[in-house]
Amino acid sequence: MFSTIFGSRTTEPSPSPATDARYDELPSLSASTAPRTVARRGHAARYITADEAKQIDAELMGPHGAFSLDQLMELAGLSIAQCVSELYPLGPPLPLDANGIKQKRTNERVLLCCGPGNQGGDGLVAARHLTQFGYAASIFYPKLLLIRLGEQGRNFQGGLCRVLPKRVPKYKQLTCSQDLILQRLKKQCENLELPLIAPAPLASSSFPMAPDAQANAFKRALTQADVVVDCVFGFSFHGPPRAPFDFVLKAFKATDRPILSVDIPSGWDVEKGNVDGEGFTADALISLTAPKLGVKEYAEEGRTHWLGGRFVPFAMVKERGLNLPSFPGSMQCVDITMSAPEQ
Repeated sequence: MFSTIFGSRTTEPSPSPATDARYDELPSLSASTAPRTVARRGHAARYITADEAKQIDAELMGPHGAFSLDQLMELAGLSIAQCVSELYPLGPPLPLDANGIKQKRTNERVLLCCGPGNQGGDGLVAARHLTQFGYAASIFYPKLLLIRLGEQGRNFQGGLCRVLPKRVPKYKQLTCSQDLILQRLKKQCENLELPLIAPAPLASSSFPMAPDAQANAFKRALTQADVVVDCVFGFSFHGPPRAPFDFVLKAFKATDRPILSVDIPSGWDVEKGNVDGEGFTADALISLTAPKLGVKEYAEEGRTHWLGGRFVPFAMVKERGLNLPSFPGSMQCVDITMSAPEQ
């Protein structure tokens, strides 16, 4: 079953830590010191609201920032992949067993659960990089190819775009350009032969996968994973999760597999956190761009917390008072875990 769900790769990562002094200073790290040694010192980065996060994204992709959406996804996904490799290092290759079968390496199987929006795109990029790092990445990506058209309502790129029925939730409504970016990212993963768990059909398909079969496929992949990356919902998500992501969040809460959440544990309020206590608590968190207000309490409890997204212009960091830490060397992520409070 392992060979049918998780791939097998051999390339190894080669981090090279140092210090970038253009951000607020942190102590220098020697070449032999992993970035996570910064963890227990912590760093008082400012926590931002959902509106601030949207404003920063808009500015980054505006005339002054000059980034494109796929550039930001690429950098965010790389930071997620590096964070996985730091927190859950890939074990050394093992010899074949007595039957000539490849033995699984420590932390080898990584399941990336990708949602319908930009957060899911970050996850697709991370899956590609993890595969290049040597991990056996697998993707749960049940997004339907439903996107919002402009007023003209024309078909676009071979019929990938179509008019939405009114019942389609807003979080599934994407722009044509965004959908094409996600299509390309998905294709890049397919080119590396990454297993796609319970894929959604094309809009033209007459044979969609039954919800029960989709849920069972996800649960099977979850039990086989060593590490899970939560890229389901980002800071713009509101309201209760709908199928097929409702059963994903329930499975996250029940599993004993370590979960790394991106930006905020999926289902949490981006500013209030786990308000009703019903959401799952991630084992580790990587905030992108800047920490969101909803994870402040999580971080202050001393839980594992990293920061990724090394693309914010220095002027923006200063103007907005983000107080971001320095990133070591060529790393795209940095440990900002705070010391746990004394009991």
